[in-house]
Parts: sequence; structure tokens; C-alpha cells
Amino acid sequence: MTEIVRLPVRTRPRFTWLLPLLFAAGSVLGSIWAGHGGKLFFLGALAGIWACSLVDTGTDATAWLLPTLLGGIPILLLLGHLLDRLHADVSLWIAVMAVICCVAGYLLMQGHTDLEGALAYHGSFLAYAVCAVQLGSYGATLVVLGIEAGRGRSIA
Repeated sequence: MTEIVRLPVRTRPRFTWLLPLLFAAGSVLGSIWAGHGGKLFFLGALAGIWACSLVDTGTDATAWLLPTLLGGIPILLLLGHLLDRLHADVSLWIAVMAVICCVAGYLLMQGHTDLEGALAYHGSFLAYAVCAVQLGSYGATLVVLGIEAGRGRSIA
């Protein structure tokens, strides 16, 4: 009896490093442009903000940065590793992220009557942009994980 032996396909760690780096950059920029009371920082850094409940960080968004990074980077390393093991397409992830980023940015500004009111409330357009990019990366990661897992690809 003949047995077919398949050598493991070597994966390049694209998402393993892309997702944590994007999260770290977004969290640092989000702590600079945190929005009114840090609300946009809280939404954008959702993957790691849970770690702030474990330590006393106060009410300033810059004090939330270190626990957020320590809590979020391992989660995004794991999600990026899963995407790499599933051989996810980077161009698909970027396209989905762009769509979700635009939708998230639009929805973030819908709580205000006009653009000037929205910018006056949270301080700048950059606060909205950083939050929308982070939300877009989370959404794209979940959508692409679902698509690639649905294709029936093996993680081995």
C-alpha cells in the first residue's frame, strides 16, 4: 500500500506581525487623539482595553496605553497567526478593511448634526480616522477568518 506524504507548507508570517503592529500604532495615535473623554480611544483599542480593568489607570487616555498594548498585542498575534495558517489573502483583507473602515468612519460621525459639530466634540478628524482604521482592521480580520475557514482549508 502506498501512502502519500505531504510536506507542511511553510507560511509567511504576514498577518502575525501586521495586526499587532497596526494595533500598536493605532493605540499610540489613539492615545494622542483620544476624542472626548477618551471615547474614540476606547472604541479603537477594543482588543486590549479590557486590561485597564486589571490595574488602576486613572482617567487619562495616555495612562491607558501600556495596559492596552499588553492586553491587545497577544490577542492580535494569535488572530494574525490563525490568518497566516489559513493562508489568507492580504489583498482581500485590505479590501474588506477599506470598506469597513469607511462604514465605521461614517457611523462614528452620525451622532452629530454636522461635520463641524462632530469635529468640535472629539477634537479632530484624525481621532475619527484612527478609530475607524482600528475598527476596520478588527472587522476585516473577523470577516477574512470566516471566509478562509469556510473554504475548508486546513490549518496544518
